[in-house]
Amino acid sequence: MRKGFTTILLLLIFCSENFAQTKIIDSLIDWTRRHPKIDSVYITNLHRISYRLSEKDVKKSFAYYEKVVALSDSMNFVYGKSLAQINLGILLNSSANFDASNNAYYKAIDYAEACGALRLKAVSLNNIGDNLKVLQDLQKCREYTNEAILINTQLKAWRGVAINYELLQQCDLEEKNFQAAHEHLLKGMTFATRSGESYILSQFYLGFGKIHAHENNLDSANYFFEKALNEAKLQGDLRNEFHVYVSKARYLGDMPISQKISLLHTALAIAKQTGYLEGTSNAARELSNVYDLKSNKDSSLHFYRVYRSAADSLFSENNKRNVIIRESEWLIRRKEIENEHLRELSLLQDKRIKTKNELLGAVLICLLLTIAIAGIIYRTNKSKKERSESELQQKITEIQMQVLRAQMNPHFIFNSLNSIENFMMQNEKRLASDYLNKFTRLIRTILDSSLNQLIPLVKDMEALQLYIDLQQLRFNDKFKYQSVVDPQLQNGDYKVPSLIIQPYVENAIEHGIAHCENVEPEIKVSAQLKNDHILYVVEDNGIGRHQAALYNAQNKKQHKSVGMTITENRIKIFNGTASTDDDVQIEDLYDTDKQPIGTRVSVKIKIL
Repeated sequence: MRKGFTTILLLLIFCSENFAQTKIIDSLIDWTRRHPKIDSVYITNLHRISYRLSEKDVKKSFAYYEKVVALSDSMNFVYGKSLAQINLGILLNSSANFDASNNAYYKAIDYAEACGALRLKAVSLNNIGDNLKVLQDLQKCREYTNEAILINTQLKAWRGVAINYELLQQCDLEEKNFQAAHEHLLKGMTFATRSGESYILSQFYLGFGKIHAHENNLDSANYFFEKALNEAKLQGDLRNEFHVYVSKARYLGDMPISQKISLLHTALAIAKQTGYLEGTSNAARELSNVYDLKSNKDSSLHFYRVYRSAADSLFSENNKRNVIIRESEWLIRRKEIENEHLRELSLLQDKRIKTKNELLGAVLICLLLTIAIAGIIYRTNKSKKERSESELQQKITEIQMQVLRAQMNPHFIFNSLNSIENFMMQNEKRLASDYLNKFTRLIRTILDSSLNQLIPLVKDMEALQLYIDLQQLRFNDKFKYQSVVDPQLQNGDYKVPSLIIQPYVENAIEHGIAHCENVEPEIKVSAQLKNDHILYVVEDNGIGRHQAALYNAQNKKQHKSVGMTITENRIKIFNGTASTDDDVQIEDLYDTDKQPIGTRVSVKIKIL
């Protein structure tokens, strides 16, 4: 009579407690009927049905898992393939087939990584850890769980973080490290409360109850067990209810034996109903111990045999060995994939180097063409000189100026091409393009001016501005540039030799401000009308000539500047003077403490 009453009571409990869970499942099934279109949402809802059924009806859960697999394969829906493998892993876990369960989770991780679904990867890592916890490999369990925490924290998936911390506290309790268990529960409870899920809250209340029981605070322990049971019943979570029943019977020592037996029978019925092999083992072991205390040897032996049968399946050497082998195979395969990625990266790097070499070759061709053009210009000017030997001394002077300018142009062009080459070698394609655009404009200006001995001062200052723009691109706008031209010179018809002060500006950049670190570099260029000549002033706030000379002695031992020498000769010929001592003056600038603060160059050009 009592056995029949217990059976009826258990049926009533299951029916009432499964109502909420059944309602959710029915709602999902109804949705799939009302939305028959096969798409990603449809497949995801099939997965949810399979997941909800995994602790209620294994056979139906497996049927929905098969639908998810088939539809995901037909649509090549990689996200759905990952979901299906997670479902399969859960189903295999319930039957204690941990080898196959972990293999399913490994496949789920591969699919998740292929479609960028880090959340599914974190779920799989946690579930692998759960399998390893059952097999008492607590160190490995913690490794997988901590990896899942990192991903969930990155994604701000707080529900996942809560589940991860709850699994860590289970490992702590297995090792009787109650302080660590309590700390993990406190960390995770923040996220569990944020999720608001009764399923997760039930597990945390259960953990707090166990800790209080170990501290012999039985009233507090019972309080948390009851809260865990109430949360579990909200959605009919049979697995959580099972754990509450077993925990109350195991940890509440002041409970009557008859009440413990009733709780454990209820728990065992849930485990058998849901195919939960680990639960069957735990409940049967507790029943055997309780009946032994009651001196009911027959019942104690019966449940001990049930416990041993389930435990042998759970902790068989084959099961443990296969799990280890499967993990090793998966890690080796992932290493092979990683090596393949490295090989692909190496090929890509080789391709980039090849592209850079091609660009360098193009620059060298441009350089050769430029030198050829300069050579043609030089030969043209030379032939003009040879044909004009009978002309007046003024004509001879003009030819000498053309020769010097032709020497100056390839010198400047070579320096500019070096800068373009640097940008290309650094893969700065946009900057190289901007630089090349301005460079071609400057080359055009130089070539146009090469047809005339003199050019308007305004045009020469525009060419100088183009050169400054190129240098600012080269130095990433490291220095400021300020130009001041006398209004009389701007409005009048004054002509000067082309790029006559450009070498002094270049010298200020290369040797004055390029190595300046303590102040914001700046170059000022001014042009003023002074009686019978034009006065150019180039001033910088760089390191000064002394420091520049020391730097060049250490770093540019073979460097020999020809730009300054050529320019001084041009000025001397143009002004018709024996030397340039009065025409070019270089002054070192110092502060009140006699520390160098820059250089000032003054250049006089006569007015024709």
